[in-house]
Amino acid sequence: MLDPVAGTANVAGQPIELTAQEFRLLHLFLHRVGRVVTQAELLDHLYGLNEERSSNTIEVYVGRLRRKIGRDTIRTLRGLGYRFG
Repeated sequence: MLDPVAGTANVAGQPIELTAQEFRLLHLFLHRVGRVVTQAELLDHLYGLNEERSSNTIEVYVGRLRRKIGRDTIRTLRGLGYRFG
């Protein structure tokens, strides 16, 4: 569960601590449950046009998010992107 107004998240009723980028990433995934989200879409969502971007950063954030909300929640689809749920 994610509360964008309060800036809080919890899994199975237990609060979890997320960085700002992890929160934004989870928010995007929750809006696209069951759909493929490409790395390009994730980069566009997390960074402004003038900020340095790296696909490795996305992998790091997804890995951290998996540890916090459950490893099986986000699937990697090689060559396509990620699917939540």
